[in-house]
Amino acid sequence: MTLLLPLAAPDFQRAAEALRQGFFAAMATASAQFDIVVRPTDASDERVLAEYDAAVQAGTRVIVGPMTRSSVGALAQSNRVAVPTIALNQPTRGVVPPRSLLIFGLSVDAEARQIARQAWNDTMRTAAVVSTATPLERRSYEAFVDEWLLLGGRITDVLELGAGVDTTQIRDALERNPPQFVFLSASGERARLLRPFLGSQTPVYATSQVNSTDDQVANLDLNGVHLVDMPWLVRPEDPAVALYPRPPTLERDVARFYALGIDTYRIAAALLEGRRAFEFDGVTGHISVTDTGAVERRPIAATFQDGKCVALR
Repeated sequence: MTLLLPLAAPDFQRAAEALRQGFFAAMATASAQFDIVVRPTDASDERVLAEYDAAVQAGTRVIVGPMTRSSVGALAQSNRVAVPTIALNQPTRGVVPPRSLLIFGLSVDAEARQIARQAWNDTMRTAAVVSTATPLERRSYEAFVDEWLLLGGRITDVLELGAGVDTTQIRDALERNPPQFVFLSASGERARLLRPFLGSQTPVYATSQVNSTDDQVANLDLNGVHLVDMPWLVRPEDPAVALYPRPPTLERDVARFYALGIDTYRIAAALLEGRRAFEFDGVTGHISVTDTGAVERRPIAATFQDGKCVALR
């Protein structure tokens, strides 16, 4: 088995190293042991493809990686996928991965779609979207809107906050055309700043992006926000989660990749054992893999109570 990770890319090194640690921690906990080769790359598509080819030529049976969105897209279009491969990010839009390229990662797009279904099941029917103006947040709210409209929901407003926008304009817009709930597409710090302007009586739904710190005082403004997040963070006492060691020095942003490494190992081990369709309760959510190579990660419903993010069930 080969790990193809951007350990030589400064922008991705911390996340890649955390994922590597989680992967090996999961293997140390498991009964089966495998020979693992780690092939560090930078963030260039050319280096990633060269190392991928080298791993295939060396006889590896399963490859984990690449990890960057660009490199996943490059591999998906390269006609090089020769062994079962677990890509750790979504490919660029419009790219259809080959069957043996499994897509598994911490996709905010998938979380946004799940939140849309959760709100619909909560009998919500009209939504407003409030988003900060970054590519990631835009992808998140576009995925939410696509799923919400598919379900039959209605959008009252899409309010995107660029630089210099007066946040009181959000409150005014929501008061003029009140929705049943707001989908908030923003990272933790910005979400905490925006929440007071969304109306104290208006339910707010969001992805795991809002859960960015353990500081309960800082999170008080997020009390009552509905989200989905990984059991690793919101249900750590669960026996299926507590089974794995938890490095005390990992910060919240890279701790997610450590957890991703644990579940990636479990998928890779199943593929090496010849399994093609399986599911399990992972530390990042419920994981389902079909015999067509589709992978679904379903994180669990959570909310903030007294500044702490806790699982709802």
